[in-house]
Amino acid sequence: MIYNEISKVIDNKEIAENIFEAHLSSDNLSKIAKPGQFINILPSSSFDKTMRRPMSLSYQDSNSFKIIYKPIGDGTRIMRSWKEGDSADIIGPLGNAWEVSKNKEAILLGGGVGIAPILNLYNNIESTHPSHLFFGARKKEEHFIDHNPDKNIYISTDDGSAGIKGNLFEAMKSIFDINDFKDKSIYVCGPPMMMEAVRKFSVEHDIECHLALETIMACGIGICQGCTVEKCSDESSTDTYRNKYELVCMDGPIYKANEVKTCLL
Repeated sequence: MIYNEISKVIDNKEIAENIFEAHLSSDNLSKIAKPGQFINILPSSSFDKTMRRPMSLSYQDSNSFKIIYKPIGDGTRIMRSWKEGDSADIIGPLGNAWEVSKNKEAILLGGGVGIAPILNLYNNIESTHPSHLFFGARKKEEHFIDHNPDKNIYISTDDGSAGIKGNLFEAMKSIFDINDFKDKSIYVCGPPMMMEAVRKFSVEHDIECHLALETIMACGIGICQGCTVEKCSDESSTDTYRNKYELVCMDGPIYKANEVKTCLL
């Protein structure tokens, strides 16, 4: 079920350099949302743009949720100015959810603000499922998680200023040998180039891999047809009339690596 709620801002703060976390109230959607699903936000009642802003949940409980965002456009810059008690028009939960393989250890890769759906999954399975969390950023100032290999938590930076030097794909390969992936599955969200490298690697080596795709969305509910992704199969999905393409907002955003032709949307 999809809800349209007016959420109240509980807290909104900068948690790393130009990375913000907003905590909002929820009457219904936070109770039923599953890790991997997303919401569509109208950041202000006076917002003069027609497109909402799709955001993955980084945390949820029975009456609230959190999102992680970077202010780079008109909508997210309005969100940056949110104060406690401000209102936001929310539609959700939207899309599908992560499917966790019970008999395999989880390798969780989150790059930049793509860490949001990865964190929600990690918090959901960490106490019951063997997990390895990787968080990548360009530099140490953009990190808000500590590097702690003893707890299977790894951070990476492009410039080597914290944790493992390199992107997430390189960080993962520095920890695991190719034979280590036989009993593991990968869950990834982040910059398209990094995700595409992980997708190709997983397909080439027959590794189970789940992708949380990110692309521009106007409606989030399958009307505008703007968030298409090309499938590897010619079979039609029950959620779309297209034979060659699917809609990330309805059929995704979660896909297996061998289901789509590219992450470069």
